Amino acid sequence: MNRKSNKDNINIDDIKLKDFNIPVFGRTIVTNLLPPARGYITYENFINSYESSNSKFNKDDLEVIEIIKDSLKSNNRLPFDLLPQEIEFIENNDISRWCEYLVFRYKLKVYPKQKKVAEFPVYLLIEPVSACNLRCIMCFQADVTFTKNPYMGIMDFDFFKKIIDEAVAGGTKAITLASRGEPTMNRHLPKMLEYIKGKFLEVKINTNGTRLTEKLCHSILSCGVTELVWSIDAPRKELYEKIRVGGIFEKVINNILMFNNIKNTSYPNSTLITTASGVMFHEEQDIQEYKNFFGKLADNVAAQQIENRWNTYTNETQPDITDPCQYLWERMYVWFDGKCNPCDVDYKSYLEVGNVNEKTIKEIWHGKTYEKLRKDHLEKNRKKCNPCDRCGLC
Repeated sequence: MNRKSNKDNINIDDIKLKDFNIPVFGRTIVTNLLPPARGYITYENFINSYESSNSKFNKDDLEVIEIIKDSLKSNNRLPFDLLPQEIEFIENNDISRWCEYLVFRYKLKVYPKQKKVAEFPVYLLIEPVSACNLRCIMCFQADVTFTKNPYMGIMDFDFFKKIIDEAVAGGTKAITLASRGEPTMNRHLPKMLEYIKGKFLEVKINTNGTRLTEKLCHSILSCGVTELVWSIDAPRKELYEKIRVGGIFEKVINNILMFNNIKNTSYPNSTLITTASGVMFHEEQDIQEYKNFFGKLADNVAAQQIENRWNTYTNETQPDITDPCQYLWERMYVWFDGKCNPCDVDYKSYLEVGNVNEKTIKEIWHGKTYEKLRKDHLEKNRKKCNPCDRCGLC
């Protein structure tokens, strides 16, 4: 499928793609010992955290707690490596929250490797809106067969509350408000943020930054969002606007500066982290230039090589990729209309595993459709599933 912008008739197939050897910067795996400022995570302070926690731990949680205790007691180490964001959580939160957080991160990181299905998905990606105001040339929003009914829509606020209530009751610990579209296009986003305040350990928003307002900045900063991701791919106006068709470079940069100013002046104790995240593919992109520019505007800078997700259904099949996709054990996406999907590479929901209008999140997570998909992957039968048979994402 040729990807052409609705506005400038740009075709990604006409661009000379650059093969980036992505360097390690931004989020990287680091030591599983905390900086001396807060001391190490020891057996003793983990026990202290467990005993002082207000969380209700289920059977899976208690098993994980024992694994962490055994690892700390025997090896003075956690059973998984900590990322910078995880260290920041530990440093910025009371010890009474450490246990719940470490159990959640264990499930998120270790269960998918073990191919263990959690009792309830610990991570949900909820789509406030499937539409987008930009037509980035490497994105499925440039697919004109996608940007129309039945794929386009906005999540109803009452329906959003129903999903959140189920997620909280079931044990979800992290949510991302984003997926196929631009979340700030839902006028109810401030109400959504207010409704989820204090209900999750991690709340992330991905945005292209074009529609940010002062009011929305205050909503994001006052409602417990833990990470705001700026989806932006170039530090120069001409290149940015070639890639993110419909975007205005100066407006986005000014919006980022506005957010930073509000955060620094009105919320000086905020622990929210900002990340500039770019897709690297264009021959004119330069990673060091990108890092130097956005390193001054965001707490983290991250880059990813373009993947074949941007032209999902007509990609060539990849018979050599037979390993199971970890997403099937890690997360679940909930679209604006209630459809649930294992990933957004499959942006047209060929792999739909259920609909929360008809079943509960838990029923879908453990349902026959999801279980069959996991079984096919475990048995090296990705070839039975489009687009799993042509996806190199994981």
